Amino acid sequence: MKKLIVVMPIIFLVACSSVKPSEPVYKLSGFSGAVAMDSNEVLQNSKRCILSKMKPNVQYLSVPTEHGKMLVPVNVFCEPY
Repeated sequence: MKKLIVVMPIIFLVACSSVKPSEPVYKLSGFSGAVAMDSNEVLQNSKRCILSKMKPNVQYLSVPTEHGKMLVPVNVFCEPY
């Protein structure tokens, strides 16, 4: 029973400290520094702007695809109203 009391906290610490796999980073072809943002990242950054009582402005890049050009979100700026 005493061993169980010593071992259980160690198991909980190890289980809680597991590292989540990192999300993939989407590099845009034809651009050296731009990285496409995930829709969740755009929403989180927009909410941050709104909570700061500012207007979110999403910056897009036009990326050519097989079916035409596509707008990809790259950055979110906070602007005053």
